[in-house]
Amino acid sequence: MGVVRVHTPLVVAVLVAAATAAPVRATAARPSPHIAGRPVAVTLREYAIVLPTKLRPGLTTFVLRNRGGFPHDFTAIYGPVRFRSPVIAPGSMSLLTVRLVPGAYVVVCTLLDGGHLAEGMLTLFTIGSRSHGSGRWHYP
Repeated sequence: MGVVRVHTPLVVAVLVAAATAAPVRATAARPSPHIAGRPVAVTLREYAIVLPTKLRPGLTTFVLRNRGGFPHDFTAIYGPVRFRSPVIAPGSMSLLTVRLVPGAYVVVCTLLDGGHLAEGMLTLFTIGSRSHGSGRWHYP
């Protein structure tokens, strides 16, 4: 599990700019009462997103639990698949089902016009790997 804290203004500015860019390909599904695909537990709290740093490709349901005192969301602002959860109230849970493909992903909380992101509420995860200098991701 990994938590990444960033306080560098330049990095935050780049990530906020990426968050406002149009998604390349959205495949998020509506939450359902049944978990489809592989479940991945995600904890949201002030100001961290905790989930495994390496995931497998395919149909995945993020089980989002807000363990903080403020509302949060879970938004992929960088990666081959873009997705966004609804706002999750404190103490609540939500499901977000997406079809993940190999690549690197940056997920953030976009609430307060990037205020939670500026506080370091972001993390990274990857699916597969790529050879040094190669632009192609693969999953063994």
